[in-house]
Order: sequence, then structure tokens, then C-alpha cells
Amino acid sequence: MMTEERKASLFGLKNSNRDFSSKDNWGKNQFNSSFPAALACYMGKKVVKPVYLKMDSQYVVYKDYIEVPELFKIPAGVDISDVYFEFEGIYKPHNKYDETLLRSDLVIKSIPTDGLEDTYFSHHEVKLTTLPDSATFNKTEDKFGCEIVVRSVTIVHLAVNLIELYENKKKDLAAILNPVTSIISDWNDEKTILPLLPTMINVLNEILTQNIDKQSPLILNPIWKTNGKSSALADNCLDLFVWSDFAVTRLFINSINTSKKSIDRYSRSLVWLLYLLHQYTIRDKINSSEIYTMPFNSQTDKAFAVNGSKTNPYMACDELLNPRITREEIGNIILNDGQLLLSPERRFDAAIYYASDIFEQEE
Repeated sequence: MMTEERKASLFGLKNSNRDFSSKDNWGKNQFNSSFPAALACYMGKKVVKPVYLKMDSQYVVYKDYIEVPELFKIPAGVDISDVYFEFEGIYKPHNKYDETLLRSDLVIKSIPTDGLEDTYFSHHEVKLTTLPDSATFNKTEDKFGCEIVVRSVTIVHLAVNLIELYENKKKDLAAILNPVTSIISDWNDEKTILPLLPTMINVLNEILTQNIDKQSPLILNPIWKTNGKSSALADNCLDLFVWSDFAVTRLFINSINTSKKSIDRYSRSLVWLLYLLHQYTIRDKINSSEIYTMPFNSQTDKAFAVNGSKTNPYMACDELLNPRITREEIGNIILNDGQLLLSPERRFDAAIYYASDIFEQEE
């Protein structure tokens, strides 16, 4: 039985809606979002800046770095130890635009206080990914990549981020969308939409370039590197990549084949995004649940996925080749025997669970 002093915990997450002394909060779904938040806090403490993937005015994804307090949009003078990590939480500022009470993988806000309104700092989607994936494990290390599966709700978060930029400029947004919206009367009409895909791409690109200095961190994408396809962790095994909301658009835009005879997941993501922006120009609020009635030829369980062969060109850098956090440092992130509460159901859980030497204490 764990003593009060030895309560399992994760670095930096003392204020959270998850009680990490309980095994219930170490399941595969919880761990895959909790551990990345703790990794970010640990890197912040070490002053190791996550890699920040942004988009430039030529629609090219480039690599920058971002400090963790800036990533979480924590105001100056507020210490990261004094914020609240809410998992699967509602980012309340978005309620102003989306009536569905949209949830995020991670919401950063002030510590809840009786009688006071919470102050919201940021919201993020979280993707804990393995390196290499099944598409790249047989390639040279410099070509290793990770698969990213993007949830449908991520497209909604992206839409609301863009909507915020046009809060007092609805007419401007409507004018940019007009080459598309003036033609489409039925957003489920595949025959009408297909020939418009190049125009839709241009419209989205114009929105992004007009706001290029306003992109915001959206996806936290920690990578954990193994020795090839095995589950054995590499010595340098962890790092954190962050995708801006604008950079995320390249994952589906650059995968669209405009000559296809049907709308696939990539082109559907574009249609969803512009549909939501259009709805904002004609309504006070959007109803993002409407996109789930627009499946076209695919299920709506996810927006799309890109494998490591596609993500490598965006992410290739020293940090992908040699992640900056070592396997031994995992024992500084998972604290007080928290690893004993893991259920080794997924590869990263299993890699930690069976790597007992990480947690051995020196005499």
C-alpha cells in the first residue's frame, strides 16, 4: 500500500482533475494524455524548448522552438506549478462560438477557486506517437517517422481558432469564402464540391496567410523512440513536438488529390473546416455536430491519419534523430512508483512497465 509520501504522481501535475494515486487514472487513454503534459512540465523545468512546427507564408512547415510557459499561454508572473491541468475538459472561451460544449484533450487554466471564475489559458489536442511506425521501421534512422491520427474534433478546434480571428470581421471572412459559398448550396453534394477542391484550398490558404502571425499551438505531439520495431526504448527516447493550428492544415491539404473521383478523409477535412467557417458568417454560433452528418465516403470516427513517411519531412531534425530526454529520465517524470499502476496494454506503457531498471534507486 502506498503511503501518503509515496503517492504515485506525474511531474508537474499536482493540480489536476486526475488523481494519479488511483490506478483508474493510469489506463491507456488517460496515460496517453497525462504523460505528455508531465513531459512538457519536465522539459520546462529543464529549460528544454519543445520543437514548434509552424507554417510560413509560402505554406511550408518549418521548425522553431517554443518555451513551455508560452506553449501553455501562461501569463507572466504565473508559475507553471500554479496552474490547473484539466484533461478531457471544456475550454470555456470556445463556448462563445460553438454550442456543442466542445472538449479538448488538455485544458490549461487557473486553479479552481470557490466563488471565482476560472481563467482559461490554452487548449490542446494530444498525440503520443511511437518512432518509428510500421511504415518507416525498415528505413534508415533519418527517415523514421510517426503516425498521427487526427480526431474529427481537432478540425472543429481548428475552425474555432480561426473563427476567433474574425470575431469582429465576419464580412471579411464571408468575402474570402465567397468563391466557394456562392456555388455550394448543399454541402453534402459531392458532385458540386469535387471540382471546387482547388478553389477551397486557395480560400483556406488566403485565410491563413492573412493571419500568418496569429497561429497558435494546437497539437502536443510527444515522440517516444524505440530500437527499431521492438518495444525496447532507445537510450535517447523522448522529445516533444508541437504543431501550430496552421501547420496542422498541411497534414491534410498536402495529402489531397484533386483528381480523385470521390471525397476522401483529407478532402473531407477541408470541406468540414470551410463549412464551419461559413456557418459562423451566417449564424451567431456554429453547431459543430453538424459535420458528423457529412461523412461522404468515410466513417467519422477520425478525420484522417498520416503515416511516418508523410510526417518525417515535416518533423525531420536533430530532435527526431536524437530525442533530448533519455530513458533514465522517465524516472524523473513518473514519480513514486507510478509505473506500477500502468496496465501494459499499449507499446509505450509496456516499454516503461518492463524497463524496471529506469526506476532502480541508487544505494
